[in-house]
Amino acid sequence: MPVVAVLGNHDYESGTPDDVKNVLSDAGVQILDGDAVEIEGVGIAGVKGFAGGYGRHALGPWGEGAIKSFVNEALQEALKLEAALAKLRTGHRVALLHYSPILDTVQGEPPEIFAYLGTSRLEDPLVHYPVDVVFHGHAHRGSPEGKTVNNIPVYNVAKPLLQRSNPDLPAFRIVEFARN
Repeated sequence: MPVVAVLGNHDYESGTPDDVKNVLSDAGVQILDGDAVEIEGVGIAGVKGFAGGYGRHALGPWGEGAIKSFVNEALQEALKLEAALAKLRTGHRVALLHYSPILDTVQGEPPEIFAYLGTSRLEDPLVHYPVDVVFHGHAHRGSPEGKTVNNIPVYNVAKPLLQRSNPDLPAFRIVEFARN
């Protein structure tokens, strides 16, 4: 069975994300980082994403260099997502992220940390290159689902959230597509 993933913030903690990627790749996992893959007619575009906040509350690129670098990281991840989505030529398309592209799926977390759980800058490519569904993790106490401004379903598949939401079920989400 094909396995596709994106790295998350914990995979970067050691400062050796390439080692993490290599271990997973050696185990047969395809890691996406601004890349796209097609599996049985379903196109999947993936990036880690980044933080920065949502809508009018998104952090702007002004002031100290550290703030500008932080915002630039979010912008670069959004550009990688856009480039990956632009490559997809399939009937069904999936976006795979670590950080959330919408505020709805971080609801349930302390509001003080919303800006560290994702950014609406990741939603912009999803408006320009619509997909059928978006999956992300990271918001362990967030909400299981929401929608982008153009009504694309977004599922928070953070394992602690799935386990808490449905304690009697395995911690994963299934989405089915009709065959073309």
